[in-house]
Amino acid sequence: MSPTALLPLLATTALLSLATAGILLITGPALPQLAAHLAFALGVMPLILAAMSYFVPVLTRGSSPCFAAWWPPLLALTGGALAVFSFVSDFSPTRLSLGAALGGVAALSLGGWTLNRARKMFGPRHRGLDWYLAALGFLLLALLAVVLMPMFPAQRNELRLFHLHANLLGFVGLTALGTLQVLLPTCLGQADPDAAWRLRRDIKWAAAGAMLIALGASIRLPADAMPGSTLALLGMAFYGWVVLRMLQAWQSRFGKALLQMHGAAPSLTSAALGLLGMLALGLAHGFGWLPARPAVAGFVFAFLLPLVSGATAHLLPVWLRPGVQGEWHRILRARLCRWSGLRGLLFLLIGLIVAVS
Repeated sequence: MSPTALLPLLATTALLSLATAGILLITGPALPQLAAHLAFALGVMPLILAAMSYFVPVLTRGSSPCFAAWWPPLLALTGGALAVFSFVSDFSPTRLSLGAALGGVAALSLGGWTLNRARKMFGPRHRGLDWYLAALGFLLLALLAVVLMPMFPAQRNELRLFHLHANLLGFVGLTALGTLQVLLPTCLGQADPDAAWRLRRDIKWAAAGAMLIALGASIRLPADAMPGSTLALLGMAFYGWVVLRMLQAWQSRFGKALLQMHGAAPSLTSAALGLLGMLALGLAHGFGWLPARPAVAGFVFAFLLPLVSGATAHLLPVWLRPGVQGEWHRILRARLCRWSGLRGLLFLLIGLIVAVS
């Protein structure tokens, strides 16, 4: 199986998983853990690893990927399927730990392959690689928390909260922010010369923000120490500033092109706005104004669905027919991206409404 042949399959799986999970989270007949793992473990994690393996050769100016491009995503897909099956059946901690271990092996192998590619490349590395490596680090930490849960049952809730936030804002969020800075200008056919500067400058703030949020949401600190909510608040300020800076740069450079009804760029813009909105709603949840469960459903609708659908609509023609781009690619992309801006806006509004309901 070639790497590019795997990407359409995983993209389709991710979209179906996200849509199903969003419906389950809204209607409520299933466990929220089942819906969340259906979205993230089975849908998003394998797709992100496959997308990384596709973009890394581009960022390192190297040859096309081979074995390393499809083996980690398939490992992650197997681990995600084990996690989902565990919640469907007997909630086996052993099966969950095994699924987490498979995902960890996938992240480690992809991270090692990425570092090897970076060492062999000519010239300075693209700063998007730093975002991918940081995201893989957060994925490893999130999966380690799953493995530790049976060993430390008294701290299971704290580990669960760390796992959730490290996954959503660390792994998924950093991957998305690192990719969007390059992908959105590509979708518009325009250059963004400041993207490299933002990628180099903002990685430390986004990574620190994600870690502070995950720790603040999960760790019980002594009364005389900094409260966990303060850590999370500081992390949200760091993380939110990075997202806001990116959106301001886009608005200044691309303007009305971000508000079109067609094309992938408006959908990707909706995803970025959804991430910023979910950070604000996460702050409200931290103060006890909003419950947690709708926020997860809101994250799926407001951020993940416009992100995955917009990126897939733009990249699917390349994945289906790699090589020189021609009329076939242009026509298919135009069809896939038709009304993409409207879809992204609808997903954003649904997600925000769900999150506050």
